[in-house]
Amino acid sequence: MTVSQSQPRDTRFVRSVGVQVRRYLVVDLNGQTRSLTEHQMQQRRILLSLYDYDEKYLIKYYPKLENGHPVKDWDETAVADALKRMALTACYHHRVEAHLTLRRKGLRA
Repeated sequence: MTVSQSQPRDTRFVRSVGVQVRRYLVVDLNGQTRSLTEHQMQQRRILLSLYDYDEKYLIKYYPKLENGHPVKDWDETAVADALKRMALTACYHHRVEAHLTLRRKGLRA
């Protein structure tokens, strides 16, 4: 069994992402804007809450590998890296309207 190296571009869990000075901005399904530091992006419980506590999804697309074979767990580093890539891509490739979703009243530009 081989694991696909391409990461999904499924946006059913995250509405919008972006980057602010030393923070990653994520708008979840509930419309709650979360401003996460690099350290917070490595915590399993925070990553799990961003994906609506769907461990099956995380195991399917971000499996933890031991000796080259997937185990029944997910890799938090891979999940955090995928969210960071989404945030950086959103900052450089989205229109102004997408950034307004993130930069509401109370958030610094």
